[in-house]
Amino acid sequence: MTIGKVIRKYRKELGLTQEEMAKSLGVTAPAVNKWENENTLPDISLLAPIARLLGISTDELLSFKDNLTDEEVDVYIKALCQKLIEEPYEELFESARKKIEEYPNCEKLKLNIALVLDGARYSALHQKKFKNLKRYDKHISDWLHDLTESENPATRTAAAKSLFFLHYRKEDYAKAEELLSYFDEKGYERRFFQAEIHEKNGKTEEAFKAYEELMLEEVNQIKCVLNALQRLYKDAGNLKMAYRMADISEDVAKSFDLGTYQEVMQKLELAEYEKDVEKTASIMKQLLDNVETILDIGDSELYAHLRVPKKERSDKSGLIKNFQSQLIGEFCNEEMFAYMRGNEYWESLRNIPDVK
Repeated sequence: MTIGKVIRKYRKELGLTQEEMAKSLGVTAPAVNKWENENTLPDISLLAPIARLLGISTDELLSFKDNLTDEEVDVYIKALCQKLIEEPYEELFESARKKIEEYPNCEKLKLNIALVLDGARYSALHQKKFKNLKRYDKHISDWLHDLTESENPATRTAAAKSLFFLHYRKEDYAKAEELLSYFDEKGYERRFFQAEIHEKNGKTEEAFKAYEELMLEEVNQIKCVLNALQRLYKDAGNLKMAYRMADISEDVAKSFDLGTYQEVMQKLELAEYEKDVEKTASIMKQLLDNVETILDIGDSELYAHLRVPKKERSDKSGLIKNFQSQLIGEFCNEEMFAYMRGNEYWESLRNIPDVK
């Protein structure tokens, strides 16, 4: 941390304005402003008076103990973890607290100490190994809270997540929920824990809906991965594994009520690859006959809290018909499905008006 940032940090902690600080030092307010904005540095003769005014040492003002190297932090944390197995938690907590005071601006040190001590404290509480370990909550919370304002995004996120779990374990769901703002807005973790907090707060309907949304998204992601693996195996000439991926995808679609279209869609690619006329025609028919199942979750009980009542559902017949027409057009692609010539079902698709 630069000298300007150190001055600003401790001036604000003392509740001093730039004008009040300037008056105490016999300089102008613009001079203090320039220090804090790193436009200029204080005269060397002012370093000791500034440090005394802010209640810190000149070493801290000049950030002589601003940081330990990553290697030094790693060595210290490794030793701390080992000592926690052998020595009293209370004594180690105190020595770690003093280490943070010695290097107050070393964020990696503060974060790792907070994580290790919180984990050990929680483990000890869970095992009932020690008593009254909750009294350390405030120190750990304060360290983590300070780090949520770090300029390093990774540090902010790690501290916020740890602080979230600390409040969550204490059943302080209001504070835990506030910390979700540090999580990726559309990420799985944030949405999952939001659902859990809904559940803990008795918001059952919201919890059901959130969990069902996550389940549906995860299932669709799994199917996308299976499709990609099937393609890779097919291109590598391993049809046994390609069919296994298609079979698993079908089982997933059946297990999670995704509808007939989702159950059979991946096998069309394999039928086309093998130029299996009867199988291709059968799969095409199943897809076209069940095309409406791709547009919604129907009446599945798995998604009961996502369903829109039938009387409130908008008419999707136009959308379904348009999608079905596009699908027929793709199926009638003579370059891709030339091997289907002469098949009664395929020829009937080609004779449908407006199909090119």
